Amino acid sequence: MNFAQLTDTHLMADGQLAYSCVDTATHLCAAIDHLNAFRPRLDFVIISGDLVDLGDAEEYKLFRQKIEQLEMPYYVIPGNHDHRDVMRQAFADHEYLTKDGALQFSIEKEGLRIIGLDTTIPGEHDGHFDANKQAWLREELSAHKEQPTLVFMHHPPFQTGIAHMDEIMLTRANEDFWPVLQGQSQVRHIACGHVHRAIETFKGGIPINVCPSSAHQVTLDLKTVGEATFIMDPPAVRIFVWDGVHLINHLSFIGDYGKPRSFTDGAELFAL
Repeated sequence: MNFAQLTDTHLMADGQLAYSCVDTATHLCAAIDHLNAFRPRLDFVIISGDLVDLGDAEEYKLFRQKIEQLEMPYYVIPGNHDHRDVMRQAFADHEYLTKDGALQFSIEKEGLRIIGLDTTIPGEHDGHFDANKQAWLREELSAHKEQPTLVFMHHPPFQTGIAHMDEIMLTRANEDFWPVLQGQSQVRHIACGHVHRAIETFKGGIPINVCPSSAHQVTLDLKTVGEATFIMDPPAVRIFVWDGVHLINHLSFIGDYGKPRSFTDGAELFAL
């Protein structure tokens, strides 16, 4: 089974540009084309937050128009730029989503349990994992104790070293989030968004990734105090491969980087 993570599309309506210069609509269309063209064909796509930029109904209407061009099913969770209630209304036909409170889901795909968490706080940019969310996740993990599980969430539950982003990560992650996962050996991976960069770490015995945005990226600035800036590094998605035992993920960059070229010249194999 092959599936993708798309994140932080930040779609704006009426031709508006994010930060007055980023054409997120064109970037989203390029990401959709990229996912549709991937071979082997993808089974589904998880969109891990910040679907739109301002969280209004017109943006979600446009997002639905564009994302419906995906040739495979897709599943959504909110990010800090999303408006939970407006988003729930925009995706009212998505029956996998919870009907009230936090906007999240738990589904099964070919033996793999996939959980999408809502880490948002209405009106705030940092993440939160309150008692109700903790209880929901405990119940889901308990109900599927023997099933390999992949967790998607918008806010990473760790510090990245990018100072201005670490101020708006999942707050109290060590107190509110990680204790829920303690002893849950079925959780094979946690996949996040929010930071607009490719980041990898390992915590609590679980590998964690952050996926780049399909549009603009946060500047890799590891100074203790750094200005909040973005850069037009190549956009990307993550491609996950599940063989029933192992979960592997790859970065797949969106854009034209030329056609694949052979390492061979006739019968001679060049040293790699």
